Amino acid sequence: MRTRIAIVLSIALFGFSVVPANAATKPSVVTAAFKNLLSVTEDSMDQLEQKYESEVDALDATLVAATQSADDAYNQDLLAATNLYAPQITAANKKADDSLRLFNASNKVKVGSGGGFFGGTNLSNYIDCLPPKTDGVWKLLKRNCAGVESVPSFGTLGYGGEDWQPGDVTTIQIGNSGEPLVQNGIAAGYIIPLDLVGFDSNRIAYKQALADVATLTASNGKARAAAQTKRDNSVASATKVRESALADLDDAYETAKANLEAQQQAANLALLAAKRASKDPSNFDKAFAVAYKFEYNLQMVGEIADAAWTGDWTYRTIDSILKVNKLAVYGDGIASKYSMASANAFNSAVGNAFTNEPDFRAALKVLTATYKKTTNTTLKF
Repeated sequence: MRTRIAIVLSIALFGFSVVPANAATKPSVVTAAFKNLLSVTEDSMDQLEQKYESEVDALDATLVAATQSADDAYNQDLLAATNLYAPQITAANKKADDSLRLFNASNKVKVGSGGGFFGGTNLSNYIDCLPPKTDGVWKLLKRNCAGVESVPSFGTLGYGGEDWQPGDVTTIQIGNSGEPLVQNGIAAGYIIPLDLVGFDSNRIAYKQALADVATLTASNGKARAAAQTKRDNSVASATKVRESALADLDDAYETAKANLEAQQQAANLALLAAKRASKDPSNFDKAFAVAYKFEYNLQMVGEIADAAWTGDWTYRTIDSILKVNKLAVYGDGIASKYSMASANAFNSAVGNAFTNEPDFRAALKVLTATYKKTTNTTLKF
């Protein structure tokens, strides 16, 4: 079924003047009135289009402004996070660097009594190797101390055969200083830091500084992510508002446009009807009504005949495509050699399949109101 359009009478009648019927023959007066209506309708369609485009532009501008506002807020939030966390992260990194420097100045350790502790554990993996001793062609490393050079007597394993001796002095890297074996060795007296206070305080300060850097970096990341989420949510909300407003605007526009198009159609059909009815000037009112109904029926039948058959057109008087085609051909023949009698016959053949529909009844209100205002005569259909 065709969309049912309610045509607003006030729109139809607004903006055109009426010439009194006694100022000219009725056909010319009616023709002038509907030409004027058609002109007013076309102007209204132009104004509607301009209004629609202007309102869409306004919605777009509002979204752009909302997006810019969200971006500005996002940048401010990022700047706030940077101002808050960047100095703290920088300070924590500096503390880590200073602690590492101080640790490296206090990371010398001496092997205490009971050096066999080194050979029976993996402790040697956590302390720094001493330079290998050279005995002729032999290069010896401390036992269980991973070396970087091959030792002839041990192939390419890089292990030597000399045990760690009490009094040997080496160093421990910061990454190994907190290992349980190292700490247990210190507790047992097998490893003796030459500066225990510096060794522990700087090691702990370095570890804490790294933890502070990680915590502050994570907090900064959360703040920045929250700023991004806030920005995205704001834009999404503004976009949703625009989409909803645009949907309402589209509905109103399509309804108004359909009304004006139907009004335009009514005016065009009225002009055709006036031309045909002018053949019967003495009975113009009735001839006009018959001609208008004929033009409407002919147009509707033609639309169905020209369209692909879907089975949707199930009017009581038009129940098959064959009948539609016959009516279309019949109507075209009448249109080429028009007479009120033949038009009446065509209208009777079509019946009220179309004239009972809301589209026709709504357009009829505009038609009859315009006709009455122009001629002071009420049309009868």
